[in-house]
Amino acid sequence: MEEIYVNFISEGEKIAGVLHVPDKVPAPAIIFCHGFTGNRIEAHRLFVYAAREFCKNGFTTLRFDFRGCGESEGSYDSITISDEVKDLGNALNFLYDRNEALKEKLGVIGLSLGGIISILTAAEDNRIKAVCTWSSPGDLREMESSIKSMFGEVSLNRLLLKSYIDLPSGDRIGRKFILDALKHNVLKSVSKISPRPILIVHGTNDKLVPLSHAEKLYENALNPKEKYFIEGSDHTFNKWEWQWQAINRSLEFFQKVFKQ
Repeated sequence: MEEIYVNFISEGEKIAGVLHVPDKVPAPAIIFCHGFTGNRIEAHRLFVYAAREFCKNGFTTLRFDFRGCGESEGSYDSITISDEVKDLGNALNFLYDRNEALKEKLGVIGLSLGGIISILTAAEDNRIKAVCTWSSPGDLREMESSIKSMFGEVSLNRLLLKSYIDLPSGDRIGRKFILDALKHNVLKSVSKISPRPILIVHGTNDKLVPLSHAEKLYENALNPKEKYFIEGSDHTFNKWEWQWQAINRSLEFFQKVFKQ
């Protein structure tokens, strides 16, 4: 196995990533899409563990920082969900030009907001042959509780009166992020992924994105579809057993889909 620091261009911005290459190539490939204000490592190195485990089992994996995140170029206060969809599209372009990946066996795993990006992209891009979401919102219009968690006790209407929003994390997003987010219908998009398979993974005790979002995603997705709910788990699987339940179940899914 080999780990290679890579970069590619998305709308003029240099995107940073790590490509995990198994011993035998070309191989089925998985792209990891991180969450809101996250990066290609993610909480408690979740994406590092996952990408290495997939690689050990014969998958080429790419984890990258969306523009304005991690080591990628760009500013977070100017990004939108639509921009991140374009970044994922360019990540697919990057893999298409590499001989480590089997073009007919490309999948995506998206955590939280990355799950939304994965769904929206897969709905329009048939190069993605299978989708797995981790803790993904299903309906952006029902994220009032999450907005309060991220932005403090403010209403959505007050947020929209400002040109930017300062987050408790120290990040700043532009008002256009909210306006753009409200344009996307995730539940409609998830129904367009079929006949390609989807696996929906979620913790039953997710306070940021309640389990009801996963249930709605599953209801709106068409077959073939699977769901896997991790008992007691929070939003980012913050226990050793939870994270490995998510990783191992997702690995089983892609092994079955791509007949690894």
